[in-house]
Amino acid sequence: MKYEGSIEINATRDQILKLLDNPEQVAQCFPGIKSFSKEGDEYKVIGVTGIGFIKGEYKANVRFEKLDENKRKILAKGSGMNSNVDIEALVEALDGKINYSADVRVAGVLASVGARLMGSAIEKIVNDLFSCIKEKVIK
Repeated sequence: MKYEGSIEINATRDQILKLLDNPEQVAQCFPGIKSFSKEGDEYKVIGVTGIGFIKGEYKANVRFEKLDENKRKILAKGSGMNSNVDIEALVEALDGKINYSADVRVAGVLASVGARLMGSAIEKIVNDLFSCIKEKVIK
């Protein structure tokens, strides 16, 4: 599933990038975050989330990459609740705006919930993530 959007933000590109280049700050926006630790070039995340009636703990390996002066990539591979989730998000910082796209692939129990329910739940999680990033930038 592909999710795209943009968020208007009262901040400069440099202010936005300062946050995006700080994985510890970005990780605080992950859903239900319980722990976050660095291991080599990756980060280990443990959290709690759910879709519909299926809720539980997840574990993920997350990598942050700088693509160019304005763009960053967040790669996450997670598992939990008898499911696997792969996320590739591209984030572009501009003066006054964050553009994003996220490709989310789900397999297992969560995939069997049905695209309609899962799609709206994942869209909410993605929107909440970028809204949280916005709030952290403008603080």
